[in-house]
Amino acid sequence: MRFFDRREFVQSSAALAAAFAALGSSARPARATDKAKDNARGSAQDRLRVAVVGVHGRGGEHVHALAGKHNCVVATICDPDVGVIGPTMSHCLSAQGFLPRYEADIRKVLEDKSIDIVSIATPNHWHALAAIWAMQAGKDVYVEKPVSHNVSEGRRIVETARATRKICQTGTQSRSSTGMREAMEFLHSGKLGQVRLARGLCYKRRGSIGKVEKPQPIPKTIDYDLWCGPAPKKPLMRQKLHYDWHWIWDYGNGDLGNQGIHEMDKARWGLGKMELAKSVLSVGGRFG
Repeated sequence: MRFFDRREFVQSSAALAAAFAALGSSARPARATDKAKDNARGSAQDRLRVAVVGVHGRGGEHVHALAGKHNCVVATICDPDVGVIGPTMSHCLSAQGFLPRYEADIRKVLEDKSIDIVSIATPNHWHALAAIWAMQAGKDVYVEKPVSHNVSEGRRIVETARATRKICQTGTQSRSSTGMREAMEFLHSGKLGQVRLARGLCYKRRGSIGKVEKPQPIPKTIDYDLWCGPAPKKPLMRQKLHYDWHWIWDYGNGDLGNQGIHEMDKARWGLGKMELAKSVLSVGGRFG
């Protein structure tokens, strides 16, 4: 099984086409359904069938929001770590009356022509490739913020959505907040005068990820090769594999791409600026 590295991925559209061809490559499937459960799903065929990819954090909320609601059924749970799928499987059984299919490998999910929507809550380094593959496979897509690990990948998502004519929505939830929308309407009405400067602030405690002196053991429940995917496969040099990847450049964007993406979005929204910044200045450090 071969994954394309990040350099290949961002170099050209040809690389993306080649990466999509990898859908046909061998991968070990893991399933949690049987014929009885498949038959139970039959009554839901007229509803939108969703595959949720990545369920340890935000993906669990995707499952709770979609399972048996809004004319949807969660038909497939996909995560390379079988150790984290229990809560979402249990919720689906309770909400829908049957267990969804389980797959470790997203490529197996995309081979399923019955899937209508792919909802992506993987670590950031998987966002763009998963979204692009899903649209190329004929699925509509919801992808968590940040939409991509870098700007180049995000542009390729937009190009793919236009080329395939598939829906691709990203999760900047502030845009959906009633209170935030009302505040922006008030701001844009001019009742505060002309606004020239926006500051996006969020204060929350972030504990240390912990210093380690040597590579940490990979959990036995995870296919680490699949987890790394298009990013470099490096030794685990942090105490926790999950979540703390945010602070490792190969997989995350730090808090700028975690909480900061919301604050920058609201700042640009308030100022009515849709284009990228002409320059960037970085100052400061970690205080307090």
